[in-house]
Amino acid sequence: MKREQWNTLIEIVGFVGIVGSLLFVGLQIRQEAAATRSATVLQLKDAWVQVNLVQATSPELAEAFETVIRDGWDASFRARHHIEGFYRTMIHNWSNAHYQYRNGTLDDNQWLPHQREIQASKDNPLIRRVWEDWRHVFDDEFGVLMDGVMVSSGE
Repeated sequence: MKREQWNTLIEIVGFVGIVGSLLFVGLQIRQEAAATRSATVLQLKDAWVQVNLVQATSPELAEAFETVIRDGWDASFRARHHIEGFYRTMIHNWSNAHYQYRNGTLDDNQWLPHQREIQASKDNPLIRRVWEDWRHVFDDEFGVLMDGVMVSSGE
């Protein structure tokens, strides 16, 4: 083989090596993105499991709901405190899901159940009250979403 042919062969092998490396890196990035999305979904679902467990197993929370539903926001500080804490946790979960959705780590199918639950919240006067009192601790983009939902209730 002539020197030119060897040089051409070496260039072709080098080019194939570069293309192969780029394909490998692209696959690694795709796998990492999928792993990040999976971890996000797992974290959000775990947060909901925790909220549901508290609601299902806390006698104090059940009593607080009973008191606040009966007496309204004039109920005891302790009852209001339980309700505020519970609903703030829910709203923080929604806020986190919204952030992850905006960030691209939560896809449409995983964001949709959160949207549905947020929409369902508009008719809950306790959630509305907690949102009014605590809106200032949430990011502006989530605030716009929640305000839009709360306004759509007809108030």
